Amino acid sequence: MIYLTGDIVERNISRKILLGIALVTVAISVLDFLFTFLAEIPDITNSYLLSDAFFYSLYSIPISIYEYLSYICLLGVLLGLGNMKEEGELIASRTLGKSNLNIVFAALRPVFLIILVGLIFQEAALPKISQSNEESRLIKQNKIALDEGYWFASPSAFNYFRSSPERNRVDEITIYETSNQQQIKRIISSKFAEFNDDQWIMHELMINDLGKKQISYKNSEIWLEGPSPSDMKRVLSPRYFSLNELRGALKEEISEYRANNLLLEFWRKIFHPFSTVLLILLAASFVFGNIRDDSLGKRILFGILFAFSLNILRNLFESMAAVSLLNPFNAVVIPLVFTIFVTVYFWKLKSS
Repeated sequence: MIYLTGDIVERNISRKILLGIALVTVAISVLDFLFTFLAEIPDITNSYLLSDAFFYSLYSIPISIYEYLSYICLLGVLLGLGNMKEEGELIASRTLGKSNLNIVFAALRPVFLIILVGLIFQEAALPKISQSNEESRLIKQNKIALDEGYWFASPSAFNYFRSSPERNRVDEITIYETSNQQQIKRIISSKFAEFNDDQWIMHELMINDLGKKQISYKNSEIWLEGPSPSDMKRVLSPRYFSLNELRGALKEEISEYRANNLLLEFWRKIFHPFSTVLLILLAASFVFGNIRDDSLGKRILFGILFAFSLNILRNLFESMAAVSLLNPFNAVVIPLVFTIFVTVYFWKLKSS
């Protein structure tokens, strides 16, 4: 058990690091909410109210925390170890026989726990929260044009829905039913459809029969050729998928451009924990390294600068992969390799 929790000295270090990460998380959550909310205010309309902007900003917090988890942990470690160093606790830990490696490993214990919780959250809840939040916002802002919705083909029709705020619901459906001669014979419009008991039920239908030249209305109807799980994987944004769903979507995808985006999202999520651990090691080098001005403020400033620099580098390579100028795997791994070299360089400076 002591290998998992450490002795009393290591538990004290882990507790201080966890407190530092918690403080940084709260600070970033508040700032993210405020900046997101302020950015949404100009988009307020009669359909997108101030309350909608408030809840969109609120539900964006867990998404932002997960995306910036690596940098939150980096700054949390800087804050925790920096405070311990200024208060003399690191010197006391070394006096009690703890090496720098022991201290760093103790600092990593809460990080490993946070990474595990983040992975479970990412697989179980984050894609659904992200999908519901983003799609609902676009609907209320009326920012989804006809060519920005989702299309899929079925055996006897071409199907369109404007948005999917939940995995078991699609809104504003248009179905173009075709004859054997590929001529449109009926146009069916529905306000929304829900997936219940293994079938799609459309509600508030308007049916335009072009052959009979008549329009009829129905309250509900079974959508026999509604989107299958495979269809949803082919049309929804890759960021709405868990790792397991991304693997399934990659096996079924035939579009090279779409497969490239799926691969990029897949490798980004796979290497996210490794990026977090690497940045923690980088943060530790700031605390133990031979920095001329050894104040806490400068250590945190260095951490922020490196975090934002690495984030810009990562976004640059991912943008190149998005336009097929770079393999998705390389786009994710190259910034990680750069981080490794930077980390090794700073640790060598410490030992010199």
